[in-house]
Amino acid sequence: MPSRSFDIIFADPPYDFTLQQLEQMITESFKNGLVAIEGVFILEHSKHTDVSGFDRFSESRRYGGSVFSFFQ
Repeated sequence: MPSRSFDIIFADPPYDFTLQQLEQMITESFKNGLVAIEGVFILEHSKHTDVSGFDRFSESRRYGGSVFSFFQ
C-alpha cells in the first residue's frame, strides 16, 4: 500500500495510448491504493476512445474533441 492515497487523480496520457495501456493505468491506480476509498480517477482521452467497458467506470463528459471519464 502506498504511503499516501488521493481523493482525486486526474490523468491526461497521450491520446495514442492503447486501450490496454489506459485500462492498466486505471486498474493499477486502484489496486495499489493510490485512489482513496471514496476517491475518483478522472481520465482525459479522445472522443474516439471508448472506455465505458472498463471496471469502475461511472460516467463520461465530452468537451469538444476531449472526453473526461470518471472511475470510482
